[in-house]
Amino acid sequence: MMTRTASRMSGIRAYLTTIRNYPREIKLFFGYALFSNIGIGAFALLFNLYLVQLGYREDFIGMFNGLSTVALAVGALALGRLLNRFGSWWCITYGTAAFVAASVVLAFMTQRYPLLVFGFVQGAFTSFLFVPLMPFVIDHTRPDARPTVAALALSLTSVSATIGSIVSGWVPRLLGPPLGLEVPGAEAFRLGLIISLALTACGLVPMLLMQQARSPQVQQTSHHLLVTSEVQRAREARRHSAVFVATGGLLSVGAGAVIPFYNVFLASLGLGASTIGIVFAFASLLGAFCGLFAPVIARKLGSLNAVLVVRLFPVPFYLALTVLDTIPLAVIAHVVRAISISLAWPIDSTMVADILPPKARANAFSSRSAAWNLGFAFASFVAGPVIVAHGYAPVFLTFVVFSVVSMALFAINFRGHPATQPRTAAAAELD
Repeated sequence: MMTRTASRMSGIRAYLTTIRNYPREIKLFFGYALFSNIGIGAFALLFNLYLVQLGYREDFIGMFNGLSTVALAVGALALGRLLNRFGSWWCITYGTAAFVAASVVLAFMTQRYPLLVFGFVQGAFTSFLFVPLMPFVIDHTRPDARPTVAALALSLTSVSATIGSIVSGWVPRLLGPPLGLEVPGAEAFRLGLIISLALTACGLVPMLLMQQARSPQVQQTSHHLLVTSEVQRAREARRHSAVFVATGGLLSVGAGAVIPFYNVFLASLGLGASTIGIVFAFASLLGAFCGLFAPVIARKLGSLNAVLVVRLFPVPFYLALTVLDTIPLAVIAHVVRAISISLAWPIDSTMVADILPPKARANAFSSRSAAWNLGFAFASFVAGPVIVAHGYAPVFLTFVVFSVVSMALFAINFRGHPATQPRTAAAAELD
């Protein structure tokens, strides 16, 4: 027992030493990641409640959220060209500043059309907070360090969103009464949003402290492509990019049919709002912790097998929910899905970064984000009436079917590629 404990402590010390030895720019990037999603977490929790306090109903809230999701896709598409021209540091820094500014203005809007206009603007700039993250990791880390840096960055963004949910949820209750604000009320909710956005803006400090990262850098792939002809390389890159984007779009349909309504589903089973908040926070934090192990899983299983296992892991739970909607199963399914997302993103993103040539990466990540948001918006729009008419079983089945189809396409396309095979530590050091 003592030997096992000592081994674990040694492993933790080695991991912390690895982080301390990362370049200064990467450590500053981790600081940015810890603050970046606080505003997103706050808006996810509070803004719909803010709209309700203003007197708007579900029809307008659905329109607002749908328009914001479409704006995310528009912003993601624009990012491909911006990343190639200006680099990831420029997109993250100026995009985050624009997101904070647009969000502050949106938090003071009360009229229908200004809300929709600034909601669209904010949605477009929201994509700048997460689409350039993986390109930054690729551009400024060695191939052997990418999986660990990507996993840690994603985990920190999950923690950041959780902080945003907690801060924005408690600020109205703690500061509203002393300031004479009615709770619940629009002004108290606005205060929670503004404080959360101020914390998000703190993430700009580490970005502005960077020096080397300001200049666009391009790292090469860590594996050779399967073909050597220039024409064949271009054709292969287009095929891999198309599959990467298509699988993201397919996954988004299943996610969009479930995620926007899952809190309502839990409420329909008898859970209160505070309990649902605890479930969501626990799932997010557990996912952030488990995401740190993504590089280990990818190294032992190979990135393709790891993606398939991790992406398909929630499928049995949601399939069971189609016939057995109990609270324990519903909570477990949500937690498993959160873990799956945190593990899968750094693995498949790193894999595609290893496979695609540099010029194709930014477009692939931005196009995948656009496909995700468009599919998510479409699925959310269709799923609402389906749930009203037939309950939740059809949307859970949709999640299952589209998860399986997307991973089948992913496996067929990438099977046999050298970048997807299990790798030893010695092999990783040769990159």
